[in-house]
Amino acid sequence: MMSDIEEEIQKGQEEIDKERRKHFRLLEQLETEKAEENSRLQLALTARDAALAESQRVKREVSELRQQLESTNVALQDQVPWNDILLVLDQAHGDLVSTTTRFWNTVDALQNKRLASYLPGSGVIHEDWPEKGVVATQGDDFPFSFSEPNVPLPDQQEPSEINRNGSLEG
Repeated sequence: MMSDIEEEIQKGQEEIDKERRKHFRLLEQLETEKAEENSRLQLALTARDAALAESQRVKREVSELRQQLESTNVALQDQVPWNDILLVLDQAHGDLVSTTTRFWNTVDALQNKRLASYLPGSGVIHEDWPEKGVVATQGDDFPFSFSEPNVPLPDQQEPSEINRNGSLEG
């Protein structure tokens, strides 16, 4: 009987040892997982700290850029954007070209009217005009001819040309 009891105690002891080994392996596995999780947690905390530091750096940069923008806006407050100036300059150039064209057209018309007043039949009669159909002479050997209808006067300037860039040349 003792041997049966000893056998059962032996079997119980083996089961307990078996359970202890199982629990020990489980405990070791949990310890390993805990260490891995602690390592991941440490990496996550390090990444968070780095992200916070980067976030603070970016906030400082944004703050500095806003201050620079505000100081630039204050400095440029009284200045006009180039696009607005360009539109005004284009309009002024167009007005100047138009006015110049009208001026020279008026000069040409006045010159033509002045030259036309010397022609017979213009309503202006000059005593030294010969009969119709005969060319009048000025001086002894200079024939007075109207073959060029728009001859510039000696003291008159020619109209200025517009160069390739659109500006006036004098």
